[in-house]
Amino acid sequence: MTIIEFLISINGVGQIWAGDGQFLGVLSNARYDSNSIANSFGIYGGQFGMYSIFSPFGMYGGQFGMYSPYNPYCLYPPIIIYQDQPVLMVTRNTDAQTNGLPIIDPDFLANVYIQVGHSSNVNSITHPT
Repeated sequence: MTIIEFLISINGVGQIWAGDGQFLGVLSNARYDSNSIANSFGIYGGQFGMYSIFSPFGMYGGQFGMYSPYNPYCLYPPIIIYQDQPVLMVTRNTDAQTNGLPIIDPDFLANVYIQVGHSSNVNSITHPT
């Protein structure tokens, strides 16, 4: 199973959690679900969302957020939880201590759920440039 296929398989049930234990949303392509990272107006998916990794101004998003996957120096990046187990780390910090978890880029993660909402063809989902 590819990483894209895995992310699609956990659509609506996978969760993202910050390094400080804060819930950061459900991995879902549901644009109107208040808990979805794909809800661009929500607290977990919006650019102004208090708990959104896509908010450039909060501590969970942006280049300087203490727990942001976009912070290349973040010591405690978010993790993806599935079936009560950590399965992936979301970060751009290439030196992050992963404890064996695979790393996924936050834009790639977002891209998967955005494209899943617009396509039923798994093969059409690509890595962002």
